[in-house]
Amino acid sequence: KTPLHHRIIASMPVKASWVDAVSGETVNVEGLTENVGENSALVNLETLPPVGSEVRLRIMEENKTIIDVLTQVIRVERDPSKPMAALTVLDNIKKWKNTAMTAAQKWVTRHWQLNYEEEWVN
Repeated sequence: KTPLHHRIIASMPVKASWVDAVSGETVNVEGLTENVGENSALVNLETLPPVGSEVRLRIMEENKTIIDVLTQVIRVERDPSKPMAALTVLDNIKKWKNTAMTAAQKWVTRHWQLNYEEEWVN
């Protein structure tokens, strides 16, 4: 059994969108996951949503959405070189656990193998 706060470090493409509270317009940004947890994700986005706002998060694989969930921003890290938002998943948590965690695990395995093979090529 995995611990509750189990996180997988994986860099998967995401699309995030939210409604700007001031303008009422929908903001759409792309980014990458930093890590994926059982009911959360830390994502690197070019534009950060406000803390407390609801964000629709889609994890992509080869330009297809593999999971689409509603999340809430719990904190943001305004590092200019790597702005990040910590999101907690609000719906489809069971599906998130199955799909997002599995995809992250696959990403890790694939990249570990790639790195491992590159080491031996030289």
